[in-house]
Amino acid sequence: MSFFRSFAALALAGVLCAPAAHGQGFLDSLSSDLNIEGLETTYDPTTGLAIAKGDVHISYADVQIRAGQASYNATTGEVIARENVVIWRAGATYKGDNIIYNTNTGEITGDAVRSSLPMEIGNLFYETDRFTSETKIVQKVEGGETFITTHDSEDPNFRMRARSLTIKPGDRVVLRGVTILAGNTPVFWLPYLSQPLEEEVGYRFNVGQQSRWGAFMLNQYNVIHGDHTMGRYHLDLRSARGVAVGVDWLSMRYKKNWTNFSGLKLYYLNDSDPDKNKSSIPRGPVPENRYRVNFQHRIYLPGPEKSTWYVDFDINKISDQHFYEDFFFNDFRETPEPDNQISLVHTAPSYIATLMTRFQANDFYTVGEKLPELAIDWTRRPLWNTGLFHQGTLSAGYYREGASEASIRAQDQLKDAVSVLGLNYVGTPDQNEFIRGLLGLDPGTVVGVPEANRVAALARRGYGFPEFARFHTYHELLYPKTFGGWLNVVPRVGAGVTHYSGISGTRTGTPFGTPDTDGTETKFIFHAGVDVSFKLTKTWSDYQSETLGLDGLRHVFQPYVNVSYLDASQPEGFPSIDRLSATTRPRPIDVPLYSAVDDLRSWGITRVGLKNFLQTRRDYTGEGNGRFSSATDEAVQTYNFAGMNTYVDIFSKDPEFNRSISNLYNELFFRPVPWVNLWMDMQIPIGNDDGNFTEFNQGVTLMPTNYLSFTLGHQLINNNPYFQDSNLLFSRVYTRFNDNWGFTMNHVFEGDDGTMEFQSYSITRDLTSWIVSVGGMMRNNRGGQVDSGIMLSLTLKDFPNLTIPLDIDPNPSGRGGNQ
Repeated sequence: MSFFRSFAALALAGVLCAPAAHGQGFLDSLSSDLNIEGLETTYDPTTGLAIAKGDVHISYADVQIRAGQASYNATTGEVIARENVVIWRAGATYKGDNIIYNTNTGEITGDAVRSSLPMEIGNLFYETDRFTSETKIVQKVEGGETFITTHDSEDPNFRMRARSLTIKPGDRVVLRGVTILAGNTPVFWLPYLSQPLEEEVGYRFNVGQQSRWGAFMLNQYNVIHGDHTMGRYHLDLRSARGVAVGVDWLSMRYKKNWTNFSGLKLYYLNDSDPDKNKSSIPRGPVPENRYRVNFQHRIYLPGPEKSTWYVDFDINKISDQHFYEDFFFNDFRETPEPDNQISLVHTAPSYIATLMTRFQANDFYTVGEKLPELAIDWTRRPLWNTGLFHQGTLSAGYYREGASEASIRAQDQLKDAVSVLGLNYVGTPDQNEFIRGLLGLDPGTVVGVPEANRVAALARRGYGFPEFARFHTYHELLYPKTFGGWLNVVPRVGAGVTHYSGISGTRTGTPFGTPDTDGTETKFIFHAGVDVSFKLTKTWSDYQSETLGLDGLRHVFQPYVNVSYLDASQPEGFPSIDRLSATTRPRPIDVPLYSAVDDLRSWGITRVGLKNFLQTRRDYTGEGNGRFSSATDEAVQTYNFAGMNTYVDIFSKDPEFNRSISNLYNELFFRPVPWVNLWMDMQIPIGNDDGNFTEFNQGVTLMPTNYLSFTLGHQLINNNPYFQDSNLLFSRVYTRFNDNWGFTMNHVFEGDDGTMEFQSYSITRDLTSWIVSVGGMMRNNRGGQVDSGIMLSLTLKDFPNLTIPLDIDPNPSGRGGNQ
């Protein structure tokens, strides 16, 4: 029998080469290598029809066909296969009872065809009653009534039934008239579903109970519009707050960077309980109509391709200052006061030029407006062949502090209070309460003439908010040198000027714009400094540790000294707009890195430090050569898996406090492998001057086994001039009991007052295609305010991905934004 089959295959292959004599050049080139094997084969040279029966095997190029019987028409190039047909082509498998394959075009058509499609999130299995694929080049698939699932089983626990199907391999699957089935039970219906093969779209829902919202169900339906936009449509139901609707339109051009280019987001809620407040901080009136409009986008000029010119939009309009806190906790944590700006940017190898307008779109936030500002920043670059390097900045614009409504009301109260002050002062209850609050007096303190005079003295410093035009430029020359092949010395000298005109308003001290000034001010800047450093290394090239992922070991020891002297006299009471923000970190002492232009004050600082690094080599191709990275071996790279930076600032002139020496700073990290990460940032006081304080920020993340992962951390701050004392402990633990069950818990404990600020627990069950999670959380906001919630998560591991991105906890590993 095998002899007969081989003979028949050879004979038929020879016959099928015959069309070459009939002048069908393209057909000849496609079909000349087609081979048919079967238990019975016949060929009619008149019609050009070949027929094979019994365990038919057809091979042609990258296509393999198995069937009970098949026919091949040499004229049309069609292979018609019947009875348990299986076709393999380009990694895809097609099964059915009747399938037609055209060798000329690559088109496949058939009835009751079953196939699968590889995706990043798993294989997609489908069965359709009518199947048509396009040519080899286009490869689009059209289907009629279709069943589709990602559960690789003859009896899938979920599937979808669609009225029609379109597949664009490598791009997306489009379903119309979709019914989602759990087993054979319909559970949801969608009119349209477009699923990119590399994206998570489809329908998502969140259900649970939360003390701010009551019982809730958050619904999100994701759709692809054309090939350029993803739409996320929201319908959110909250029993305590009402119904909300929204849509996010996201540009697919920037799908790898949606954080910065997120398109347009719209959201609206008629809040049935706007005064509901679960934090311990009092709040003023909140409107019933609450909304957000967020537009972030980049347009390249002239477009659409990436270029050196572009316009950035960052527009964020919200109804009230508590909107994010009440409904979008993660946004509130990351950006509690969203900015509004439009920028025209030009990039070049040596500089970046920006024309920016920043404005106040939300009058409940104080904003330093730029109306507008032109800024040019020059990167460090060599000046011809002199050995000198230049870096600098230039900016010019009109600046105004857009005061919040609360600040304006407070100033109006101050004006009213001053207007009635006198030797026989008797204020109204509201005025007296305001004066007590302004002076920090106890509620029961009697307000009389002395207190009134103190307020009057404060008020006479001036009314209004800062506003001026400003021109600022600073340029610096550097001359890097190496002495003896080991000592690196970089002297630098710089100069600049900041000129103000049209100054009005003040925050402290004597106001500008009064008769003894002309509303202008010029500040000259001179800076000189030097960086000195050298490195000592010790290498153990043969050291190996598979546990820590070490292939060779090198220790780098680098002492350094950075001396910085700045002369930039600042007039008393100057109305700063670009000013310093409160932070626990040391200020930069390199002037080009200093963005708080208006608070640039004279200093004399010497920063002395030691850096230690432990390095190993990482061969990312798996072809290590036993050496540290070099120019001849680009695949092997040096990796810093541990390091410590210890330094201190010595002051001849302290620009912020009257210190002679700063805290001792120490920054440490240890991350040899992905499952180990240890960090510690600390500063401890050396002296007892104002501004010296204690801070520890440390933690470790470990995954000691494949079923346990935990994070433990500690944050301590004591005697800081800007922030209240805190002794915070936080933890996160995840454990997997077996292949089906897992458990997660988070805790945040404030040791300073013994409060468990946050705790959450959830248990997870894997149900093959689905993951079910049940959990609860509780946050103590003090003042008798407790925020709690219960979460139910039903997650489909693959397409269409039903999940619960419930951001009910703004920060499970540290202090949240709603304290």
